[in-house]
Amino acid sequence: MQKNKIYFISLILLMVISDLSFARKITLKNQKSSDTNTSLFGGPYFEQELQIFQNSENKDDKNNKYYGWETNINSPSGDPQAVKGGMFTMLGGSEYPTTFRSLGKDSRHQINGLMDGLQNEPLLGFDYEKLEWQPVIATHWKIEDDSLTYWFRIDPRAKWADGKDIIAEDVVAAFKLHIDDGHEDPNVATYYKDLFHIPEAISKYVVKIKAKKIDWRSFRAAAGMYPMPSFYLNKIDGAGYIEKYNFSFLPGSGAYTYDKENSKKGSEGYIIFKRQENYWAKDHIRNVGVNNFDQIKFIFIEDDNQQVVSFMNGDYDIYAWSRAQWWVERFVPENFKEIDKGWVQKIKIFNYLPKGPAGVVFNTQKDRYNDIKIRKAFAHLFDVDKLNKRLFFDEYVRLNTFFYGTPYANPRNPYTEYNPEKALDLLKDAGWARKEGEPWLKNDQGEDFEVDFLMSPGDERIFSSFQEDLKKVGIKMDFDQVDGNMAFSKTMKKEYEITYQGWTGGFFPSPEGMMHSKYAEAVEVTNITSMAIPEIDQLISEYNAEWDAKKRIPFAHKIDSIAVNSYHYALGWTSPYGARMLYWNKFGIPEKGLYYATGWQSPITLWWIDPQKENKLNSAILENSKLPTENQTIDYWGRQN
Repeated sequence: MQKNKIYFISLILLMVISDLSFARKITLKNQKSSDTNTSLFGGPYFEQELQIFQNSENKDDKNNKYYGWETNINSPSGDPQAVKGGMFTMLGGSEYPTTFRSLGKDSRHQINGLMDGLQNEPLLGFDYEKLEWQPVIATHWKIEDDSLTYWFRIDPRAKWADGKDIIAEDVVAAFKLHIDDGHEDPNVATYYKDLFHIPEAISKYVVKIKAKKIDWRSFRAAAGMYPMPSFYLNKIDGAGYIEKYNFSFLPGSGAYTYDKENSKKGSEGYIIFKRQENYWAKDHIRNVGVNNFDQIKFIFIEDDNQQVVSFMNGDYDIYAWSRAQWWVERFVPENFKEIDKGWVQKIKIFNYLPKGPAGVVFNTQKDRYNDIKIRKAFAHLFDVDKLNKRLFFDEYVRLNTFFYGTPYANPRNPYTEYNPEKALDLLKDAGWARKEGEPWLKNDQGEDFEVDFLMSPGDERIFSSFQEDLKKVGIKMDFDQVDGNMAFSKTMKKEYEITYQGWTGGFFPSPEGMMHSKYAEAVEVTNITSMAIPEIDQLISEYNAEWDAKKRIPFAHKIDSIAVNSYHYALGWTSPYGARMLYWNKFGIPEKGLYYATGWQSPITLWWIDPQKENKLNSAILENSKLPTENQTIDYWGRQN
């Protein structure tokens, strides 16, 4: 019932959004404006313009300057009762980042995106609950009849942290940087090169972006782009950018700025962001109840057990990386006074957070794994159900799709059963057999079947079971253990045989980066298996060309089925909830707990320090007294069952 409910609700959502956002056709009255405050709409003040825009009796007249332009009224993102102040400290990861950048080589860690999002904003935001675009840096937007030409009008009040105006040239500069191969992220460069021509600054505050082909992703990519200050970017190229801004930031447009003076670089370092006092949109209605902390601090602790010790010591505020076993058996009142006393609370929050694929992945650039029989044999030896029962306490769900929890997931995909007999038959067909009395499978050249499994420290507890199951059929698996950053780096450079990799998902997934053959030979791309299947390539082209979200579903189902049955991934598991975390009992939490389609990152902007709760917590610690246990589950949208 759970899966059916998820599918139905998501299908309805996608049917709605196809009408709201992507199928709209409009035309343009071509006119230019000056670079003064008499911009395309006649004045700098958004509220005044919006009122005129909405009340214009002839706004549908193609000769009217408002024709085709769209906007929305923002609503508060957070709880209006939220209180400003204090510092929020969270674990940024096990290791200090190798770069601060969110663009360019080595920039795909979650912490990079978090830091970027604190300091920068897109042209438009998308409200996944209301299924509509929202003004952010741009106040108005339009799409021409050709579905290729997009216009954005920048809020004249918008400013960078250094006080300079955000202008149309800043959008142009951001696009130019993204397509510059010098930043050494071919996935990004190719994506934007394929989709767009270089944007044009029509005036100081109006930018036109032209797509190269009809592709539903193009408007989303354009609208979601973070402008970047042209004043600085016009002086450097892609290579210069990754060198100069490896551990520093360009001035941003967002609510926070990097506090370099109070941060510490290195293995025991931490990164602090402080509220930008002159943030241009701090009084905007969309920012009511959000960005509540004066400071946000990221700390880094390598050892898992030390992470727990540090959390219980109060070194940071939420713990969101808990193992299932720890969640069920370790984080219980009898083990921790902090939990028993109610000083630390446990919570699960359910929402519509999209989930991506995860599983054992095979580097098909290695000849052995270019054979589907080998990959399928490994899938039959990967006992996910056993892992979920023994190690994960049924906290997770098994995957049979690349698009879990969305209508894009093919409901007819089978689960690959654990079956050593089938695995042995496949291995035999692939030229591997074990002679009586010998421990390992051998090929015709007499080579043992031996494989290196790339992993991070701590993962041995999970994959030792897989190792034992492989050993039973005659495959010797050695663990290649490196630190987390190195493991990810080697995976992205395709310097591995097999490994386990999970990805975040998209509310509207784009399988091209992970599956298209044009990325098969490249490194630093999400096509880490070097998948190259002509039928998938063709289906992706058809999928990308369809702007109606409902009509994309059949293409996605076919893509999903082919990808699953290619066994480039022996699919693993995922969580059915948005976030599961421990937190110190001093926070105000909005009714919904998280954003509609965001995970453990949401507390950074949605939560706040409640002065009364903080005082009660401090008193309870001082007096060694108990606090009541709060609600341990938030299911605002009815996703749990």
